[in-house]
Amino acid sequence: MVCILLWWILKVLTLSALLKMTLSLNPDDPNVCSHWESYAVTVQESYAHPFDQIYYTRCTDILNWFKCTRHRISYKTAYRRGLRTMYRRRSQCCPGYYESGDFCIPLCTEECVHGRCVSPDTCHCEPGWGGVDCSSGKMP
Repeated sequence: MVCILLWWILKVLTLSALLKMTLSLNPDDPNVCSHWESYAVTVQESYAHPFDQIYYTRCTDILNWFKCTRHRISYKTAYRRGLRTMYRRRSQCCPGYYESGDFCIPLCTEECVHGRCVSPDTCHCEPGWGGVDCSSGKMP
């Protein structure tokens, strides 16, 4: 019974960790900025590989029993690995914000003692602290 319970707990924890890794920032969020990044992908590509093809024709050479050797360049399809540069759009928090889960939270360099950070380096004071600089708790 205990083993089954531990197995289910482990399964739930693994599933929640996988779900957390798949969460991403919402590109429609106004605090989310995006940029293009390049990455390399290994691909298999085909190309025409030249080779020397030998063939024989009838000719007037009596010493070679009326057969003459000829050469021509022919091509066959061959394959090789190559690198291809691809591009993808990546989302990240705009400057002044940091990523917390799948949200971009404003970052205040000063601690908001009697308020909360509402935009980069801007504290919104709690009620009753309007006449006081709520970041430090001192009078302006």
